[in-house]
Amino acid sequence: MSLMTYTLDTWCDSLGPALSQLAKVQAPFLEEYWQANSYPTRVSFNGVDETPFPKDDVAHLYDLARMASRSAEKKYYKPLREVLDQVRGILRSHPSLARALGTRIGNDEFYVKVLNGTSLTWLTQIVAGLLERAHDHGDGGYRKAANELGSILDLSLTTLEVDVPNGLDLGYDLLLFHGPEIGNEFEIQEGLVVKPAAALSDYLDRERIWDFVPEEMDRRDWRQIGAVVRPFNWRPTFRRKTDYREERPSWPTRFEDDALTFLEILSIANQTPILPFMLMHGCLHRSAHGLLGLAHSQGGYQPIRQVGRRHDPFRTPPQLQNSSIDLAKQAYSKRSDEEFERLAPVIHRLSEALARLGRFGANDRILDVSQSLELMFRPKGGGISRTLQDGMAELLGADEAHKDDIRAAIKRFYDVRSAIVHGATDARRKRNLEDRRSAFISGFNLTQQALFKILLSDAGTCN
Repeated sequence: MSLMTYTLDTWCDSLGPALSQLAKVQAPFLEEYWQANSYPTRVSFNGVDETPFPKDDVAHLYDLARMASRSAEKKYYKPLREVLDQVRGILRSHPSLARALGTRIGNDEFYVKVLNGTSLTWLTQIVAGLLERAHDHGDGGYRKAANELGSILDLSLTTLEVDVPNGLDLGYDLLLFHGPEIGNEFEIQEGLVVKPAAALSDYLDRERIWDFVPEEMDRRDWRQIGAVVRPFNWRPTFRRKTDYREERPSWPTRFEDDALTFLEILSIANQTPILPFMLMHGCLHRSAHGLLGLAHSQGGYQPIRQVGRRHDPFRTPPQLQNSSIDLAKQAYSKRSDEEFERLAPVIHRLSEALARLGRFGANDRILDVSQSLELMFRPKGGGISRTLQDGMAELLGADEAHKDDIRAAIKRFYDVRSAIVHGATDARRKRNLEDRRSAFISGFNLTQQALFKILLSDAGTCN
């Protein structure tokens, strides 16, 4: 197939059957390779065989076949080399690879640049990646894998849009978090989406994630891990082995500030802790790397915090309510408003209150809410408790009876706060300290309602 007659369909029509034939011919060679070395470790779960495709063994077998120098070895590997060389020849006929490999006979090596990373690879690595991907696809896998690779290679030939199957040209910058169970993905705004981590398993390295989540968490249980993601499209660049050059990295614009802000609002709206724990850039589908003969990598990552012992495998995880998502999105849309800027410390304090743990966590939660109240209503001089009672009652009360109930709840809350700040110096304050849990619940509920009412209405600044 000459460069002048290349089309993706004709290229795939040649490559698909050649891969199928290679898989058949290599089977006995692979069996003897394992007998002489060792068989892959079998992996099963609930009776289902989940042993990964032996890509490294296949790639090593190809290297042995190609580098065979003694006559006996050459004779032994001849049937495998013939079908392998046919596949290599079809690969070389793709314009992207033809340019990267040049005309030197026997040269199989070239550089692949993806985002800010440049790696050396060679054709047999790509062949092994194709067979791994075909194995993942099952029926019709050889043609499907060939089409995916050809489409990715086509990306380097044009600046126009290329229809890459299964979104393999899609990557993500993401902020991972632990929190309520994310049922389905949803959009925060254009270009910023929340996804359950289970939907990103082909982009993530589980081992790296487990350094930051509770040890007792089942490694197959992704229910309480989600991600705020910024999708992007990428294109590979191919260069000859002799044409490697260092290039200045190009880093994406920040998105984590917006992501963190939304997660804080969502945490308050849903009244559940949401803990961001890792920021990652440049995550690509592992099969896209494999098809290019590259090891899976995830670009840069930055740990934020450890989640701590928050996971209970014996309990149903908290759910993320649709009403909470809608409320958080409405409030988030106001983030350019002056009032939102004034209340940003309140949002942070309330989200932190939900995440408090430890010996003094119950006290700290109360103090977070009390500081939030004072930041919202800004009492001046003495009589802080009374000012907060009246301010909250006027903002939220539906009638006089409701206002009286609100005043009473805020007074009880502030009495508990005073006992924490000044110490349990008498019997009354000791009793107040025993009421911390119910005081936090009622105080947080009222403060949450006040926050969203101020943000989403024309209530204006509270005085």
